[in-house]
Parts: sequence; C-alpha cells; structure tokens
Amino acid sequence: MVGGFHLVGLHKLYLGQRWWCLIYVAFALTGSKVAWIAGIFDAIFYLVQNPDEFDANFNNGVMPEAATSVGIFATSPTSVNRISETLRDLDQLREDGLISEYEFEQKRRKLLEKIG
Repeated sequence: MVGGFHLVGLHKLYLGQRWWCLIYVAFALTGSKVAWIAGIFDAIFYLVQNPDEFDANFNNGVMPEAATSVGIFATSPTSVNRISETLRDLDQLREDGLISEYEFEQKRRKLLEKIG
C-alpha cells in the first residue's frame, strides 16, 4: 500500500478538486481499495470525455494557451457552430431581458476567445 499511496487522488488535486483529493487520501490511509477503484473509474471517465466538455468542466472552458498557440487544439467547425449557436441563444436571453448587457458581453468575449 505504501508504494503507490502517494499517487492516490493526485489527479483530483491537479484538477483543482482539493476536497476530493483529501477524500481519496483518507480512503487510501484506511487501507480501503475504494480510492483505487474510484481512480480507475475517473480515468475511464476522463479518457472517454469529449475534449471540449473536459475543458468546460475543468479548465473553465479555456484551452491552455501554449496548446492553442501551436495549433494542437485547433478549433473544429463543429465547435465553431456550437459557439455561434450559443452566441445566438445568449443574444436572445439579452433581448428577453433575462441577462444584463454586461453579462452578455462577458460571456460573448469568453466564447469568442475560444475561436480566436
């Protein structure tokens, strides 16, 4: 148990989920295999998840700047279409008075940063 203990929950710390990391470590300290089994399920979940969905969940929708500057994560036509649809939906919410002009502008800028 001691040999691999230091790796249990490390992925949660990397993703900014400190409390989950502590829970994993606590389970590992008790000698339970729960942390190891949960880690395997997490690995499968992260590996099959759509990269755009992963970025939205864990990177606040922003791709790493180094990766985008060298074109590793080039914006696909599908994601551009999704962003344009989201912009239309946001504009409709603004027109309906459900979000303020300021909120619309902030969300619009974040979406446009994904493209450019």
